[in-house]
Amino acid sequence: MTALRASRAAAVAAGLLATCAAARATATPGYRPRVDYQLNCQGCHLADGAGEAGRVPSSRGMLGPCAIPLLCQKFLFCVPGVAESSLSDAATAALLNWMVHRLSDAPVPRDFVPFGAAEIASRRRIPLANVAAARASVQRELASQTPSRARSTAARSTDRSPM
Repeated sequence: MTALRASRAAAVAAGLLATCAAARATATPGYRPRVDYQLNCQGCHLADGAGEAGRVPSSRGMLGPCAIPLLCQKFLFCVPGVAESSLSDAATAALLNWMVHRLSDAPVPRDFVPFGAAEIASRRRIPLANVAAARASVQRELASQTPSRARSTAARSTDRSPM
């Protein structure tokens, strides 16, 4: 009788795992990045991305404008929370794309091309030597940004130099 119980328990467990996998595969497209944000970012950056003044920077004013200029992307891909994340490159790309569209006070630029896993993989392992200095550089870039300075997708995919 014990072998029969073990067999039934294994069958039930396999059924539950299959159900969970099917539910995850059919989940709405925005579900996973939202949950990844809640689990990996929200603790410091808060639910709305506002951060904590003097301690954790807000992502509200940076994400939309930062989606295009190469300097900004290098910063986004290399901040400690991204560079040191256990998320895959594909999940990180999906999360950053979700954040650009959902947590930015500024409109997303029309020429924004969603980040891809290969792009994240090529840059996220390049550590920032000084996060505060890099952030200040990005803020200067954003302050002086004009549409003609926006980087193309080709520039995004070919420039691999660290900040």
